[in-house]
Amino acid sequence: MPIYEYHCTQCRKDVSIFFLTLSEAAEDSPACPECGRRELVRVISNISAVSKPDNTDNKHMPEKSPAAREDTAALASVMRDEGRKSKTGYGEQFREVAARLEKGESSKSIERSLRKRAGEPMDTP
Repeated sequence: MPIYEYHCTQCRKDVSIFFLTLSEAAEDSPACPECGRRELVRVISNISAVSKPDNTDNKHMPEKSPAAREDTAALASVMRDEGRKSKTGYGEQFREVAARLEKGESSKSIERSLRKRAGEPMDTP
């Protein structure tokens, strides 16, 4: 799930736009979240990658993992800590997810609402 940085030539804001898939990022012409215009210029930004071992589903996660026990406050804390460590601005959607986790909303509920907002199917494999 890539996050790309853009500069809006209309309102002169730098914005981060989150895409659910690489193909969506390649095909979509995003609109500025500030002014709604599509005069965005892609900006080179730092990259961040998260890797996971093969066969990772909840039953293989260590019990102490916040994700394994759906500890939403701990997940939000990990997100914010990793965001600070990377020194990369992850954008408004990243902050939205962390805030919703801090309020106790489940990660599944957040994922469903983000998929609905992006127009993706609700069912996940």
